[in-house]
Amino acid sequence: MAELVRDWLMGVTCAAMAVALAESLMPQGTVKKIGRLTGGLLLLLAMLQPLLRWQGIDLGELMAGYEVEVQGYSTALEEENQNLMKELIAEEAGAYIVDKAAEAGFSCTAAVEVRTGEGGVPIPWSAEIRGTYTEGQRRTLSGQIAADLAIPEERQSYQWEEVE
Repeated sequence: MAELVRDWLMGVTCAAMAVALAESLMPQGTVKKIGRLTGGLLLLLAMLQPLLRWQGIDLGELMAGYEVEVQGYSTALEEENQNLMKELIAEEAGAYIVDKAAEAGFSCTAAVEVRTGEGGVPIPWSAEIRGTYTEGQRRTLSGQIAADLAIPEERQSYQWEEVE
């Protein structure tokens, strides 16, 4: 216990001497104010660090734990962002198909599947269109989907629905 107190006093004394020396060498003005703040934080750290170690908490281990936790949050946020981006692209592409169908003269519903492409970028992969249309309208819409959304015709599914 006596050695712990001695180490603590030695650390605080050395930190205080380093802060005093640095402060005496600093020019007047803003630099000195920033230096005093930094020195005060350094002195506070010197005062608290042995106490944290004495209680069984190592500051380095604590920071490493926070770093791992932040990395986990970062990964989870990236995954959530990717999922939200896929949902947004699917909704926008579906709305685009419905608008193009209306321009072609028929009504439909569209569901678009989005997958992750090269470089982790989400892209429209396939489309399922349900509605009442003629073969000419289907071909027109299919060509627009292939050209504008890069969904080839073999990944486009059309289901004709009866009008009630």
